[in-house]
Amino acid sequence: MAAVSLALAVGGSSVVSAAPNARWCPVNPDAPRWARQLRMTILVDSVLLSGKREIFAHNRCHPIGLRGRPAWMIKHAAAEIGRSPRRVAPLVVIGIGYNSLFQRNRHRYDYWARRWDREAAWLLRVLRRKGARQFVWVMLREPTPRTVPRYAVGELRYYSWYFPYVNERLRRLDRRRDDVVLANWARVGDRPGITYDSIHLNTRGGKLMARTINSTIRREARRQARH
Repeated sequence: MAAVSLALAVGGSSVVSAAPNARWCPVNPDAPRWARQLRMTILVDSVLLSGKREIFAHNRCHPIGLRGRPAWMIKHAAAEIGRSPRRVAPLVVIGIGYNSLFQRNRHRYDYWARRWDREAAWLLRVLRRKGARQFVWVMLREPTPRTVPRYAVGELRYYSWYFPYVNERLRRLDRRRDDVVLANWARVGDRPGITYDSIHLNTRGGKLMARTINSTIRREARRQARH
């Protein structure tokens, strides 16, 4: 059987991603259908893009369609994917959310939270219309002076203050939807030595991110197989 390949688009350019060992990858016949497809779409901004090489290397059983670009906002993803004729895989990993809008000290938090929730719901509707059935949403890292390189500590005052707000919305989304599960990068990424600034992945961080995503997928597939 020939290896499966899938077009990969990033910022308008395209290359081919192949899974050369896909024919040797075991498939649990009791797993949900999305887990038996052995392919996935990943939505990215600059954070997951920084770990692209390691994520691909750790997913040889899953041809990956990578879609996105640096600073991709949720509303941009929903609009652009909605306009595209391309389908997505039944399994979609969502690695966007760092470019969200909030105000400091929870000022007008309810307004911004409702807006975030609407845009997230819009994105999920679009993805389901394009073929998605299961979502793994990667939580945001919540960096601190302890977990970032010394030269990156100054970045924290500019934007990391609202990352917990986004994670709060993600936890709410997870509670409300059966088709969403969270990859807990907020917890797993709470350590030094995995980023080259406050959020972008170095090689070690990319490997850890790949393992975090993959373990979340396997755990959710097993859970659904038992039910």
